[in-house]
Amino acid sequence: MSKAHLYSVVFLTAICLCLTCNAQDQELTYDHWFSLRLGGQPAGYSHESCEFDAEGNLITKSDTQISMSRGPMPITIRITSEFVQTPEGTPLRGQSKQDMSIMQVVQSYKYNADGSIELTSMQNGQRITNKIPKPAQDWMTPIQAQAYVMDELAKGKKQISFWTIDPTAGPQPVQITMKHLGEQSIDVVGKTIPAIAWDMTTSMMDGVVTKVWTDDKLLPVKTKVTPMPGMELEVLLSDQMLATQKVNPPELLVSTMVTPSRPLPNPRHLKHAEYELHIQPSQAAVKRDSLLQTANQQVQWLDGKRAKVTVDINADPLPNADKPGDSFLTATAVLNHKDPEIQKALERALGRNPENLPVMQRALRLREFVNREIKAKDLSVGFATASEVIRTRQGDCTEHGTLLAAMLRGAGVPSRVVSGMIYVDEFLGNRNIFGYHMWAQAWVDGKWVDLDATLPNTVFDAAHIAMVASDTDSGNTMNDLVKLTPLIGRLKINVLNAR
Repeated sequence: MSKAHLYSVVFLTAICLCLTCNAQDQELTYDHWFSLRLGGQPAGYSHESCEFDAEGNLITKSDTQISMSRGPMPITIRITSEFVQTPEGTPLRGQSKQDMSIMQVVQSYKYNADGSIELTSMQNGQRITNKIPKPAQDWMTPIQAQAYVMDELAKGKKQISFWTIDPTAGPQPVQITMKHLGEQSIDVVGKTIPAIAWDMTTSMMDGVVTKVWTDDKLLPVKTKVTPMPGMELEVLLSDQMLATQKVNPPELLVSTMVTPSRPLPNPRHLKHAEYELHIQPSQAAVKRDSLLQTANQQVQWLDGKRAKVTVDINADPLPNADKPGDSFLTATAVLNHKDPEIQKALERALGRNPENLPVMQRALRLREFVNREIKAKDLSVGFATASEVIRTRQGDCTEHGTLLAAMLRGAGVPSRVVSGMIYVDEFLGNRNIFGYHMWAQAWVDGKWVDLDATLPNTVFDAAHIAMVASDTDSGNTMNDLVKLTPLIGRLKINVLNAR
């Protein structure tokens, strides 16, 4: 089962904490601890600080750790970041370190004078560097944003909007909008204190409102957001001892499962299926690209909250379908097919001259190879890149999908990872349910072909519903997967036809 709900929580945590850095007192240096709570339970901490380095530049640092369970398996994710800027606010460089499994992923950003960004990803000694063009939006560093917010408040503005970048959320700017609501009394860690209330929204989570309460110096003392039912996230200003207390990770996976209107017969042999999806009302806006359109999956939106999804795994290619660009063959931090271990695995799977094999034969052989290669099929891995999976041979659907997509690219086949849902007869004691899932797609003979490496005897079946695809380029994998948030916990699935 996929970890889409994990990415939503991690991304929102990063955004919430990005806000705490943008609206500080006019003192440039600070040091604050925050407690993180999920569903009312302690789930982790964040440490935010800002200090001068030896050259007189300002370094903004964050260290966030959050724990949750997927069934019986606890998972802890830790993300640290640094952002270096001049006292005037000119960006110089940034870095994020992601500990989502065994091998740490480090992404470094160099901000060039022309506005472009040099992104370098490193894992296990492997280095990938890409140049990202200047973002379309003008954006502010934390210091610039802080000064801007203070100036707008002094002018009596009730709504303030700006674009900023946080290394933990990827290289692209995020728009933050703050709406001033007035003064309120709130309870924080057993104390009732006066505070200023705000509504905040971000461009990455359209419609999801984050509630923020600050003191009179604009230091956030409480932040609350509910990205999906039963998954309220709270960030509370606290001390180090309280923030780093031992936690009992809350379980989040079971609550995201969906029981359809009726069981599917022989799900691993389904060639054609029709579903009607009902999306329950929420703050988050549901966009048309929340459900993936491909040759094998057609989506007809009946209105803003209902869609008919037809899955036909033998469908013909769509006329005038756009051929995927270079990003679907590129080595990325998640799909580094240039890794020597992946190159060795490719030779084991396809021999020394894979280009002599038909493209579909390459894809099928690689799907079977990944299914055999990953020996420990469990829920204990947070999020592993293909480079890690080829070494540990461990993981769930996410790890199967990333390794297969990387090997496809190494064999010259454009690929991407897809997140959506799969129907299973039983999982974690729950019967006849849809659960969130990940697999790979390969571009073969003019269309995207679905390949699920978790299935031992089936290439793919119509008991899958595809939602979001990612080429994993430019460090935006998490942002791509967060697009699932408006759907998680809010779906009803009516089975119209299955054969």
